[in-house]
Amino acid sequence: MTIEEPINDKNSNEKRLTSKAKKMLRAQSHNITPVVWVGKEGVGKVIMEVKRQIKDRGLIKVKIRKGALEHSDKKEIAEKIAIETNSEIVSLVGNVITLFKPREGWKKYTTTKKPKKEKYIEEFEKFRIGRKLRK
Repeated sequence: MTIEEPINDKNSNEKRLTSKAKKMLRAQSHNITPVVWVGKEGVGKVIMEVKRQIKDRGLIKVKIRKGALEHSDKKEIAEKIAIETNSEIVSLVGNVITLFKPREGWKKYTTTKKPKKEKYIEEFEKFRIGRKLRK
């Protein structure tokens, strides 16, 4: 038997947001201005500020300056910030990253409420029997 290590959400790169939730968050983020800027010093200098802002606001924008792009790619910067802050990348348009981390937990944004197939069959049978009785 091997002892499995617990899954650490901070290092997992799995998608937690549904596409519908991302679409709603993109719509909400249109009127938000960037609150954190990544400069030539890189991501390490701004992680604490991103954590603080995302804790206060939940949905933030981060602007990547040209100096930061000399050392690494904007997608790499976005992924590193998302992993370090345990947040989700909503969009990456131009040099602006939109990040989201809910205050109340991820469950609301990741679960889809689809009834089971058996429930559909039961409802259909009730409807069918009810129609037969009316005739």
